[in-house]
Amino acid sequence: MTSSKSGPPKSGPPGNSSGGISGAIAGDLEPCGTCGRSVAPRALFCHACGAAQPPRPLDPFTRLGLERRFDIDLEQLSKQHAGFTRAMDPERFAARGPRQQANAKAQVEALRNAYEVLRDPIRRAHALLELIGGTPADGEVDGDEEIADLAARLARADDVLELDRIGLDLNQRVEACIKYLAPAFRKAQTASTPDSPPAAGGAARILARLERLEALAAEVRDRRAARTPPRP
Repeated sequence: MTSSKSGPPKSGPPGNSSGGISGAIAGDLEPCGTCGRSVAPRALFCHACGAAQPPRPLDPFTRLGLERRFDIDLEQLSKQHAGFTRAMDPERFAARGPRQQANAKAQVEALRNAYEVLRDPIRRAHALLELIGGTPADGEVDGDEEIADLAARLARADDVLELDRIGLDLNQRVEACIKYLAPAFRKAQTASTPDSPPAAGGAARILARLERLEALAAEVRDRRAARTPPRP
């Protein structure tokens, strides 16, 4: 990728296959605020005049050029984020004036927010659930005997060793939930059609269980930290 301090890169960031348009996707084109030429919704800068574009409302998968799926490649996520962010370094638009730098800065912030969502399994699952038309399964883990048992053990725990044992059990169950979410979302996305209701109930229930387990794990960490003497 080549560039100068006076303008955007001459080619799009990694993952871009649209020539000069950074991350072009299907959708309504919008006019560039500088030259009026059409740009794609996910365009970082105008392919005609090189002007930095303000970020449009996009889901985090689309913004970072990734397929809408739960089991994304985290290494690819990092590469996409790093590449797009480098391309929109506000300093590269310094010669184009404060408006261009403001747009570039807003793009970097939008990319960072999308990255933060997608690298966190719970936030990623919520984002995907919303995209496929599902609804959170709030309260559906209240009758989960396994979680109730773990919560009861945690309430009784009065020493570090027991907290560590509970923490290990919770971590194993958290990892299992994350593992099961990928096929649950694939099933939901395959089964759902424009003429049928969302088939995301299974994924929503696993997500609700994951959130409850994570809350218990956070409580374990807090109590464990409170019992750990400060370092001299």
